[in-house]
Amino acid sequence: MGWSAALGAGLLLVGLAALPPFAGAELRASLMQAFAPVCHQMPGRSFAVGGTPLAVCHRCIGLYAGLPLAAISFPWLRRWEGALDRNARWVLVGAALPLAIDWSGLHLGPWVNTAASQVLTGVVFGGAVGLYFTRALVRLAHRR
Repeated sequence: MGWSAALGAGLLLVGLAALPPFAGAELRASLMQAFAPVCHQMPGRSFAVGGTPLAVCHRCIGLYAGLPLAAISFPWLRRWEGALDRNARWVLVGAALPLAIDWSGLHLGPWVNTAASQVLTGVVFGGAVGLYFTRALVRLAHRR
């Protein structure tokens, strides 16, 4: 039960973030406004369909995509639940490290990141966060 709620929440976020190019002007504006507090929404750093950008940048769409991927993977990862519990901090830090390195390369030199590196590092971190989010929902569902 809990993993399906996590999957639904993740798919909903990805769907809403990807909807603006396919929505009418009023809904598109509302979606862009809804995601603005959590994403810079720079057009040059966002995927676009027909010239209309998604509601979030490359990295954020990767973060959101990691959530349902983690929920889908959850049944196969349960065997490592004890290790994941004991090492949660390090799992999250380890997942954030590629994202931080990719981001810092752009702002501190010596390289320029790409849409692919932004999406992939977002998926890695979003997947780690999604794993713990899914686990929390599964535990909550079992308490009922």
